[in-house]
Amino acid sequence: MIVKKIPIVVRLIDIMNTNNDFPAMSKTVALVSKQTSSDSDASVTELTNTILDDFALSNKLLRMVNTAFYIKYHGAGRITTVSRAVYILGFSQIRSAASALMIFEHIKNKSLALELREAFMVSFMSGVMAKEMAQKLGIKDTEEAFICSIFHDLGKSLIKFYLPDEQRRIREIAAAQDITEDEAAPGILKTSYDVVGMEVAKYWNFSDSIVYCMHKVPLYKLTKPTNEMESIRSLSILSNKLCELINKAKPGDWQKTLTTFKHRFDICFKSDEKMITDVLETSYNEIKSYCDNFGFDMEHSHFLQNLGLILRGQDTTKDKKHPDVGAKKPMQILDSLLDGEEETSQVLTPEDILAKGILEIANTMLDNFSLNDILRMILEVLYRGMEFTHIVIGIKSSKESYMEGRFGFGQDINKMVKGFRFKIEQVSQDVFNIALEKDSIVLINNIYDVEVQSCIPQWLQATFNPKTFIIIPITLQKTPIAIIYGDWTSLEQTATSRQRLRYVKTLRNQAMLAIKHSM
Repeated sequence: MIVKKIPIVVRLIDIMNTNNDFPAMSKTVALVSKQTSSDSDASVTELTNTILDDFALSNKLLRMVNTAFYIKYHGAGRITTVSRAVYILGFSQIRSAASALMIFEHIKNKSLALELREAFMVSFMSGVMAKEMAQKLGIKDTEEAFICSIFHDLGKSLIKFYLPDEQRRIREIAAAQDITEDEAAPGILKTSYDVVGMEVAKYWNFSDSIVYCMHKVPLYKLTKPTNEMESIRSLSILSNKLCELINKAKPGDWQKTLTTFKHRFDICFKSDEKMITDVLETSYNEIKSYCDNFGFDMEHSHFLQNLGLILRGQDTTKDKKHPDVGAKKPMQILDSLLDGEEETSQVLTPEDILAKGILEIANTMLDNFSLNDILRMILEVLYRGMEFTHIVIGIKSSKESYMEGRFGFGQDINKMVKGFRFKIEQVSQDVFNIALEKDSIVLINNIYDVEVQSCIPQWLQATFNPKTFIIIPITLQKTPIAIIYGDWTSLEQTATSRQRLRYVKTLRNQAMLAIKHSM
């Protein structure tokens, strides 16, 4: 929540609450800020569920992690499940990939004003640069540097988007008085850009580290960092400033500008002569990879044009008549690149998701794997492929004869998992015990049908309130081990087709094999 009642911030949040056009912030804030850096089962499941809750984000994220840039993190083998993406790439990589995707989608959004799209491009590049700098300087949390740098100028972007009149007046004052927009902003806003950004970030529940790194410090006041968080904040400031200098680059002045910047950089960090240039080249190539894979023409960005000319040592005023857009690299690994084109050019049907998921799970089981990772993948494939509203896996308690919910996917699933608990009884006539006793998949097409009313447990209706549901028992030598429950809040027809149910049986067998292998 907002700590300070700053009039411009209160006004800004009121506008935001009635205007959801600012690029998909709420969902991505959940990814970037509310998820922890822990790799425990709970946090991985929570992150996966958050991504899966947004269909468009899920598909775009899976497309991104199969592009040439991300393939270097996971080697051969296509990733078709968010669960495996988290497992292979790691929590921080997925976190930064989601943030990168959010920003890049805004850059492509032609309905946004050109100035705002350019601001997003600069923010994105500053994040990439900060990550590269952190890696070269031996800073451990490179992904934190990436995310903190991306959001460093959030306050300014918000003012540009929601309060264009105020932004125009700030720009006019800055030009008239020959000062920066940061210096001119308090005269109009009665507070600074960074305070606006920090207060909104707190309202959105951003992490403390992102909020801390939004605080601007003039370059001449920067000092040598004393801990990693100070190092990341310094990188956020320096990378954003470097992008600002690139955007304003004048003919013949770049080397002088770079020398001045490097002097300030060296006050905070020791670097060799080539480091900044190497960072610019690596970052430019990474941005080019994003542009190539997501269909953005780099010629549409003044910032990228300037950076490209700087890297080639050309005059920034020269007319670029022959852009090298279609240039081929001396060596290309065609298998992975062509495979990626085939996968990302089409929208997967539920049947595709089930079939490809089964193959991916089979390949994963050939390597070293943890049972939770496999079960999570199986649940995700079922959740997406069967188009469930909720899915839960229950595991038999080691202490008593109860089946207890372990984890699942769907809205409010964490609360529902706690309510998923029933006693295993051979004489019971409830549908869950019937499925376990017969060791058979049970499908209830309509929970209100009088023929099934007597076998529907009250706790199920109270917790999930389904219309249609399926129960998938997992047993070993007739002994109940686990149970998978999936439901729909409407009476489903296509989701329960024979073809999909055949895939369900295969996934059940994979779960049984994984459990047997782990025992």
